Amino acid sequence: MSSKWRFSLWSFLAGILAAAALVLTVAGMWVRDGFSARQRAGAIETEVAHFALHNSVSTHQRALANPVAPSAEVIAAARDHFADHCATCHANNGSGHSMYGDGLNPPPPDLRLEVTQSKSDGELYSIIQNGVRMSGMPAFGTSSEHDLETWKLVLFVRHLPSLTPEEERAMQQANPITPSELREQQAEDQFLQGISIQPKGSTR
Repeated sequence: MSSKWRFSLWSFLAGILAAAALVLTVAGMWVRDGFSARQRAGAIETEVAHFALHNSVSTHQRALANPVAPSAEVIAAARDHFADHCATCHANNGSGHSMYGDGLNPPPPDLRLEVTQSKSDGELYSIIQNGVRMSGMPAFGTSSEHDLETWKLVLFVRHLPSLTPEEERAMQQANPITPSELREQQAEDQFLQGISIQPKGSTR
């Protein structure tokens, strides 16, 4: 066997051993820490997850160009869409700090940071469309490469680092209403209409 082939064989075996060691390390962390959502992932587990996510998107998908041109109208429409469908976990400003986002593990990424902003438009599109397995990110679309609503969301994700306080306040109007807020609103409407609300158990 030539030295070239011996080197290739040893390189291959070394790669297999390194991959196996990494898998065992991450598996050991899961066994040690259990599956509690309160235990945050460490640096190694986080890097493995980022590596796996990046490589789950095909080269073709990463190379896709956004067919939607940015404009004030498109950004405003995408902003309302994000506020209604995405902000529950990602927060209006994209920080990931929200009532639901803070309880997820892995937590939603801060969409304003380089780890997200450095992804290609096609990669962001693929993540929104297909979701991320073993996380709180669901698949929001089909496998089509021409879902314009998703492409508009990609534009808004790019806009998040420069989101203004005025825009963030406007998004609150598009946020989904919670059950407690709905009950409070119904009680207020009944009060304004002169409808008396009797406490539970009252015989009056």
